[in-house]
Amino acid sequence: MNQTPKSAQERAVELANEALRAEAQGAQPQALALHREALALAPQLSAIRFNLANALCATGEPLALLEAQQHYLQVLQQDPTHLGAWNNLGTVLFDSGHLSAAQTAFTAATTYHPTHGGVRLNLAQVLLHKNEVVLAQEQFQQLLQQDPDLPAAHQGLAACASRRGDETLAAYHRERGFSPAPLQVWPGQGPGPRSRLLILGSAQEGNIPWRFLIDHRRFDCTSIALEYWDERLPLPPHDLCFNAIGDADRCRNVLEKAALLPRSNPWINVPELVLRTGRFTLGQQLASLAGVRVPRMAWLESHSDWSASLRSLQAQALDFPLLIRSVGYHGGQFFERVSQVAQLPDILAQLPGSRWLALEYLETRDSAGRFRKFRMMCIDGVLYPIHLAVASQWKVHYFSADLQQDVAARAEESRFLQNPEEYLGSRVMQALQTLATRIGLDYFGIDFGVNDQAEVLLFEANATMVLHPPTDDPQWDYRRPAVQRAIEATRTLFARRARIEAG
Repeated sequence: MNQTPKSAQERAVELANEALRAEAQGAQPQALALHREALALAPQLSAIRFNLANALCATGEPLALLEAQQHYLQVLQQDPTHLGAWNNLGTVLFDSGHLSAAQTAFTAATTYHPTHGGVRLNLAQVLLHKNEVVLAQEQFQQLLQQDPDLPAAHQGLAACASRRGDETLAAYHRERGFSPAPLQVWPGQGPGPRSRLLILGSAQEGNIPWRFLIDHRRFDCTSIALEYWDERLPLPPHDLCFNAIGDADRCRNVLEKAALLPRSNPWINVPELVLRTGRFTLGQQLASLAGVRVPRMAWLESHSDWSASLRSLQAQALDFPLLIRSVGYHGGQFFERVSQVAQLPDILAQLPGSRWLALEYLETRDSAGRFRKFRMMCIDGVLYPIHLAVASQWKVHYFSADLQQDVAARAEESRFLQNPEEYLGSRVMQALQTLATRIGLDYFGIDFGVNDQAEVLLFEANATMVLHPPTDDPQWDYRRPAVQRAIEATRTLFARRARIEAG
């Protein structure tokens, strides 16, 4: 009896099912070939295209990820409400550092699927990474309305509260978020084999933003919020330990706890060296370093009268104007300039905490009244230029500087990124290298200015500095090679310490 020939669509479905079985058996190349063959027979079937995109993502290969993005977009052209396509597209974009595009994808997913907790959590995390605290908080709160005990939502709200300076509320959410879930597992991508990376973190806002630094094709990651880890338990199995606790002022206690952990395998950024990078402590260590000028500092404490604080300023020969900051905050947050002593009580009343750091104001204005802040990352002992922010006001923060509107400032930054020694001069570069050697960490950043005497004016040096790829806007194309070199150097450092052969 003759059988009716199968249609192309029926054969495509058969091939797609074979591809899924091959994936389940770990035969990734065979699965990809079958997915492609199925799509060629039935390009109109969005389910087959979606499966191919997912298989491409599973490889972790950069070109495959770009192709996957295009397939997800084509699925969405066919079905604009497709939850998986929006969510997976957002995840690929987020993992490659394209935060605004990822936000767009996750926002669309929550618009079409408002009760789906997973995509709302992804949206909240992207907003938090972008430091859009109010919007992130709204999303985390909506998640708690669906599940009042969701650890990830409490963890996110702890971060939001901390960034607003409300440490009491942050502590409440940290307890509810991290106590039941101090450990998270982040599986790698691709066929492997992979090494096991243990990431030590703090439940507080004091960690290195590490997700964009890891080559997930090479590592399966486990992260621990160390405050909530029972030190009587053995650490999870690992080949390499990365201490991502970077803020020595905010996280001193947990860094001291990390320093007591056993070290049977290699470490990156050992806690003892991180502990030496607190602002005041580091300032004392580097005060006599040739070619580097460190601001004089003094601690101010809340008193009913200001006599003790004023004596602290006088003891360090600190005069006005000076800078006051709450410790443990970055990006210009809770950081103010005080012109005269009469302003001090009102300004301190606006800052969180009961102990603040007063710093000498180092003048960095040029003859045109512009301020400059440079950033170098030091990775495995090598300096990498990351950015030059040019601004018309003293508090120079890269994302609020004048580069967006100022073509000349972007051209100046480009010269710095292409050849920092030519731009800064050999004396400044030598001082920076000496400073980096003195600090000794495997991974950290230096924010600094330069005065007319070719001295490095040290603003801060620590491990918490962000290393994100630029946005897709073509005006930032000149920044990509420098940032990518630093990211690749970091990934090489991790692979070498884990004894992974280059691939």
